[in-house]
Amino acid sequence: MALYKELSDSELVRRLLANEEQAILYFFYEKYYSVFEYHIYKIFPYEVSVQGLVHDFFLHLCENEWRRLRSFDPAKAQLNTWVSVVSFRFFLNYKKSKIDSNGLITIYETWDDKVIQYRQECHDQTEMDVRKAIDTLKNETEREVARQLLLEEADVQEVAAAHSLSVDYTYTVKSRAIAKLRKLLKDYKS
Repeated sequence: MALYKELSDSELVRRLLANEEQAILYFFYEKYYSVFEYHIYKIFPYEVSVQGLVHDFFLHLCENEWRRLRSFDPAKAQLNTWVSVVSFRFFLNYKKSKIDSNGLITIYETWDDKVIQYRQECHDQTEMDVRKAIDTLKNETEREVARQLLLEEADVQEVAAAHSLSVDYTYTVKSRAIAKLRKLLKDYKS
């Protein structure tokens, strides 16, 4: 494959148009694979098969005897730029073609285990900070009201009624807890 690194854009395209197998492998899976990966990860916020999409892009370029690749003009753009633009459009159109009439993605959206773990860790960390802020409130009733409002996302009016408090006072307790949380987060920064 070292031979292909020395080729000019025009020569590489000429070899692709001649269906030279090694040139095709070099072009799609060595030279521009990282460009394809970049676009795919940018466009698809869920797990997809990068290699499968690159293969689909290969089929897109080579159909009708490389009709699309024949549109490359070295006088107008470098091959890097042309490949980046054409592949980005292809992957974006591929994604749009998988959106149904309700705007729902029909591709199975799975999250990488690391992303799930990271989201859970962030949620747990945030909850710990909220609990710390709540624990600094002056009495048990205020702490319980704040727990219900901030952690359980209960309705303010229902919480006020359950504790025989006015709605205004319940909002005040919530505001105090949020202020304590802000102070706690500000202390982390300093």
